[in-house]
Amino acid sequence: MASDSDSSDCGLLNQALPTPTLPSNFKPVVAPTSAEEYIQHVVWEARQCKAVMTVDLEEHKLNKPIAVVQKQVKATAPKGFTPSLESQQNLMASFSKLRAHIATLRASGKIPRPPIVLPGIKKREEWCKLCFGNSFQLALLKQSSQDSMQPQLIEGQQPLLSILLNIKQKGIENLLEWHAQWLEVLGFSEAQGRWFYALLACLEKPLTPESCSQIRHIAMMCAKIRASLETADHPHLSQLNVIICIVARYFCQEDLVDH
Repeated sequence: MASDSDSSDCGLLNQALPTPTLPSNFKPVVAPTSAEEYIQHVVWEARQCKAVMTVDLEEHKLNKPIAVVQKQVKATAPKGFTPSLESQQNLMASFSKLRAHIATLRASGKIPRPPIVLPGIKKREEWCKLCFGNSFQLALLKQSSQDSMQPQLIEGQQPLLSILLNIKQKGIENLLEWHAQWLEVLGFSEAQGRWFYALLACLEKPLTPESCSQIRHIAMMCAKIRASLETADHPHLSQLNVIICIVARYFCQEDLVDH
């Protein structure tokens, strides 16, 4: 602070440098030509600041509604639809054994050749045909209620290790994302249940944030489908339980665990 402090000086800070009195002919618009004149400019600029600064709030901006993102909650399964703790533990043991076998094959470098030519990792439609044959197309035609003659059913390819081990990790992640989209469009099928199990077995840890979000979404959808089943004897129930259990317990999504 300047030695010739005026009413704007609050007196709370110790003086850092000795400063002379501002001359009567001081002109702040003139650039300083010496260290002393520079200090005079600093003192003058400090005196232009208010001792207390305030701001006028624009209240109409503060009253804007704030978007609240609600956390997704897993659909509650009907009584008797969830597997026992012992069944889940047995499933985890067999699933871990399968993943250890896959890791051994990958480390050995002796990966069997696929029985068919695999599409590129970005060829979504070709992978759909590989996984489901033309059943996906037939289901879409049925949904659209088209009366035209439908082609003969062609079965899809089983998720063999010789196929999955020849898919790079990015391809595994792409397939999980596409299968989730196909599940939303047409619902669950036994063929898709087998592919979900195989893809989860080949999904490497630690998960990327995108992969973690994707498998959680898949488990949530499976839980929703499970909650809509009319009976515990439904053929899809066991596969749905397997997928939910793997995502929740093996990939440590504790809020999705069936208790």
